[in-house]
Amino acid sequence: MSNQAQVDALEHLLIAVLSSTPGAPKDYLIEKAQGSLAGSDGPGGPEQKLEAGKYLAYIASRIR
Repeated sequence: MSNQAQVDALEHLLIAVLSSTPGAPKDYLIEKAQGSLAGSDGPGGPEQKLEAGKYLAYIASRIR
């Protein structure tokens, strides 16, 4: 997994947290970040999106 994929996932997670209402459930925030990564705001091509999504899933598993 590339460092860029890790950075992209963390960036999108932070954006999801900061743009959400206080007290939003963690699952909602992870889903929002996953959607952002997969969408047009996400990193590069399909491979980069997949790598960033995998890293985000790893992060999600650590905060649940």
